[in-house]
Parts: sequence; C-alpha cells; structure tokens
Amino acid sequence: MIVTTGDELIAPGAAELRPGEIFETNGVMLSALAEAAGAQVIRQSHCRDEFEELCATLRDATNNDALIISGGVSVGERDLVRDALRKIGVEIDLWRVAVKPGKPFLFGMRGRCAIFGLPGNPVSSFVTFLIFVRPALLRMMGAKDLGMARSTAHLSHDITADETRPHYLRGKMEDGRFSMVGQQESHALFGLARSNALLRVNPGEQLPADSEVQVLLLD
Repeated sequence: MIVTTGDELIAPGAAELRPGEIFETNGVMLSALAEAAGAQVIRQSHCRDEFEELCATLRDATNNDALIISGGVSVGERDLVRDALRKIGVEIDLWRVAVKPGKPFLFGMRGRCAIFGLPGNPVSSFVTFLIFVRPALLRMMGAKDLGMARSTAHLSHDITADETRPHYLRGKMEDGRFSMVGQQESHALFGLARSNALLRVNPGEQLPADSEVQVLLLD
C-alpha cells in the first residue's frame, strides 16, 4: 500500500489550486515504480497532517506486506509520520541516510509489514525508491538479481561533487555519453522527466569531461 501525506496536496485534476497547494503526484509515481518492480499495489491513499487520522490510516495500512509512505518523515512542525508510526507500535530501524537527494528516509517493521518512509520532494522520493525500496521489494518477492541495469559511459562535461553526501545525479545517457539534465535540486522534476540514467558521485569527487563512469539505467 502507498500512503501520501500533506495538507498542501490536492488530487490531480482539481480545477484550481489555492495559494500554498500543489498537485499530489508522488502516489501515482510510486505506484508505477512499484508495479514496474513486480509488486501489486493494493491501494493508494492520501492522508492529511492530522495525527489521529494518520495513526488510523497507517495502522490499517500495515496489514499489507509492505507500506510506502511519501512525506512527513523529516523534522518540520507538520512532519508527523515518525511519531504516528511509534504510536501504532512500529519498530523504526533506520531514519536518515547519507544520500542526496533523499536524506530523510525511514525504514521500520510492524509485524510482517515492511515500512518505507520516503521524502515528500518528488525527486528525492524517486531516487530513494530506486536505491532502497526497489531492491527490498524484489528480495521480498524472492528475486536474486536486485540491482538496476548499468552501463559504461563517458562524461560530456566536468562534474564536481557535493562535499557532504553521495549524490545521484540525473541525466541523459546517449551514444555512450552521459550529460546532466536540468537543475539537480530535489524538487526539480524537469531534469528527472528528461533523464534516463543516474550517476552516483561520491563526496568531494571531481570528474573531468570524458571520464569513464558507470551509470544506472532508468529504462
């Protein structure tokens, strides 16, 4: 099951957005990614930033084999997911990962249900699903090959990495060359929508143009 959270999120198709509102798209995206991995998405649900409602929704959702939550796992005033999970008896084994984009990632268990808490920013949600959730779902389904398809590429331009965390850069793999596409911030969907590969760059790494690298293929 997939649960998205946030008062600011409005179902796609609404005639007009009010100030502060955005369309809820992570649910559709995560459902498609889970189904592409071979999982059966029983239900997709959205929950407001209301603690008791969130607890009830998450308690019901943990009757499934896996629960994927989008949003509410960081440290903001309205990030209620961790407290709600604790209240319903979830054992939280992991919170925060050294990955960019996607630091506020959560994993826990309630009974047989594996629970994955993903960031609300769409690019962070996309990347953390592929890096952490996808292989876990594949393992749960009995798969042996858990990795994404890879390919060797040469860089079209210089790349200088962030100094703090490994960074999964979104870009285009074409004719054996990899080029970053668009801005690399966690909210920037333009580049992600036009990308077909991810490049992991380690903290502080400097890669000159024409360097040979390994990229993860999104197709």
